[in-house]
Amino acid sequence: MIAFLKGKLAKIENGAVIIDVAGVGYRVQVPMSLIHSLPEINAQITIYTHMVVREDDISLYGFKTSEELEFFLKLLNVSGVGPKVALAILTVFDPDELGRIIVSEDVAALTRASGIGKKIAGRIILELKDKIKATELKDTPAGSKTGLINDAVAALEALGYNTMEAHNSVKAALAEFDGEPSVAELIKAALRLLVKP
Repeated sequence: MIAFLKGKLAKIENGAVIIDVAGVGYRVQVPMSLIHSLPEINAQITIYTHMVVREDDISLYGFKTSEELEFFLKLLNVSGVGPKVALAILTVFDPDELGRIIVSEDVAALTRASGIGKKIAGRIILELKDKIKATELKDTPAGSKTGLINDAVAALEALGYNTMEAHNSVKAALAEFDGEPSVAELIKAALRLLVKP
């Protein structure tokens, strides 16, 4: 089992990165939210990983934090949720957001992730709600950032961007602010990321 990789960022692909660890390149599938926050090529990075072994394939899935990895493993324990679905969920939601959605049983919010319908969203909530304690979630004002993110995503969707790229750029843009930006500031920052070559 490979618990984490620490090495040089060799290449960024669509939905994956290649990390050079002592001359060996490891291809790791990662959430798009991580790709938006990566440093420059050849920078040193650490990614927490989980290896999925199948009859015809061995894949590594990687995350920026151990909390994201823990949530990925929880999602894999839900009936009908495979690595790609779990990765899609963690592309849209960070662990605290996801924890709040599950604790509050917000099926509609969970369906914003690509490939998640009401049935699978309901199953995730049913199977995980007793395993997540509300007291373990970071104490942030309920819905403060979620409402801000949703407003900015809706504006970008109105400009023709799809939900996934809009959400990823908004989350990456939000991380650039020290305080809480206005919706307009967040949209401008997200647009700058979207038009980067």
